[in-house]
Amino acid sequence: MKSVKEAKQIILENAVRLQSIVLNLNEALGYTVSDSIFSPLQMPNFRQSSMDGYAIRFEDMQNTLIVQDELPAGTAKEIKLKEGHAVKVFTGGPIPDDADMVVQKEWVNVCENKISIDTEKINKNFIQTGLNIREPGSAIKKNELAIAKDTVLNSFQISLLASLGLTKIAVYKKPNIAIIITGNELVQPGNSLLKGQVYESNSFGLKAALKSVGIESVNIFFAKDNFAETVDCIQHVLAWADMVLLTGGVSVGDYDFVASACASVGIETLFHGVLQKPGKPLFLGKINSRLVFGLPGNPASVLSCFQQYVLPALALLTGKLPPSPQMIPLQHSFEKKAGLSFFLKAYENNGRVSVLPAQASFQLSAFAQANCWVELEESVTVVEENTPVPIYRF
Repeated sequence: MKSVKEAKQIILENAVRLQSIVLNLNEALGYTVSDSIFSPLQMPNFRQSSMDGYAIRFEDMQNTLIVQDELPAGTAKEIKLKEGHAVKVFTGGPIPDDADMVVQKEWVNVCENKISIDTEKINKNFIQTGLNIREPGSAIKKNELAIAKDTVLNSFQISLLASLGLTKIAVYKKPNIAIIITGNELVQPGNSLLKGQVYESNSFGLKAALKSVGIESVNIFFAKDNFAETVDCIQHVLAWADMVLLTGGVSVGDYDFVASACASVGIETLFHGVLQKPGKPLFLGKINSRLVFGLPGNPASVLSCFQQYVLPALALLTGKLPPSPQMIPLQHSFEKKAGLSFFLKAYENNGRVSVLPAQASFQLSAFAQANCWVELEESVTVVEENTPVPIYRF
C-alpha cells in the first residue's frame, strides 16, 4: 500500500498535459493558455478621451472658448484645434491635434456656442496637461505581454483579448472522460428496488463533479461484475478516452475484476491501495500516457478519491495547478487511529471547520451539509480544538 503522499506524488509524475488546440475566443473560457499571447497592436491606437467634455489647450483654460466642432466616438474625422477654441469630445472618442487636455463637461459652463471653465467646480489638484487623455499605447503597447502561458482564461481576459482583435487562441485541450460503473446490484433512479439492490448514484456525482470544473466531454458506461464484460468495456473506451474512471470492483473480493481486467488489456498498475479512509482500495493505472482510476464503489469513497486524486490529475492534464488545501482552525477536538489518513466530510463557516457525523464510506447524509473535506495524516491521532487543519473546499 502507498501512503497518501506517495500516491499523490505518483500522479504528479505520471499526469501528462494534453496537446494544444486552437479555439475560437468565445469558446476559450476556462481553458489554459498554452503559449504566451503578445499584443498585436497598441491600445488605444489613437489619442482618446476618457471623459465626456471639451478638448482644449492648457493655456486657454482661463478664457472663454468658441466650440469649434465635435468628435463623437467612432468618427474617423481629423480636426486640428485652433487657438482660443474647444472641441466637444466623448468618452472613448478621438481628440483633436494640438489639444493637450480634456475638461469634463461637469466643470464647464455652456452659453450658445461658447464655453468657460467653472473655477468653483473644478478640482484644481487635477489641472495639468494630459488631463483625461489616453495616449496611444497607454493601455498596452504593441508586442507587450497580454496573457502569460498557463493562465486559465476568465471573462476579463477574454474581453482583453477581444479588444486586441484576436479571434483564436491556443489552449490545452480538455480531456474526454469515460466513466465505467460496475456492479450487479445497481439500479437507475426512478426504477423500483428489489431486495439486494441499491440506486446507482456514482455516475451522477462524478458527471456533476466533472462539470463543476469545466469538463463536459463525459460518456458513461455500465458493466456487470464479470471479468469479460469489464475487459470489453475498458477496451472500448480506451479507443478515445483521455482518462478512465471506474467505480466499484477494485477490492479483493470474488467479484472484483477491475485490477485484473486492466492488466489484461495492457494497463500498467501504478498503485493499488492507499493508506486512507475512505477509499483504501484505490487503483491507478496507466497506458500510453492515459490514466485509469479504479475508484471504490461507495459514493462517499468515490467523491473523496475524486477530490484528492482525480482533480489534481485533471488539473495537470489541462495545464492548471492542482488544488491546494487551506489551514482552518478545528471547531471541536477529534480523535482517530494511527496508520491511515482520514478524509472527513466537514462544514466550514466563519473561519472555523467542524467535522460532521456519518463519516462511513456508505453514508451520504453528511453531504447535505458538508462544504469541504478535512485531511488528517496517517500519523495523527488527536487533534485539539482550535488546531489548524488542512481543508479542501468542494
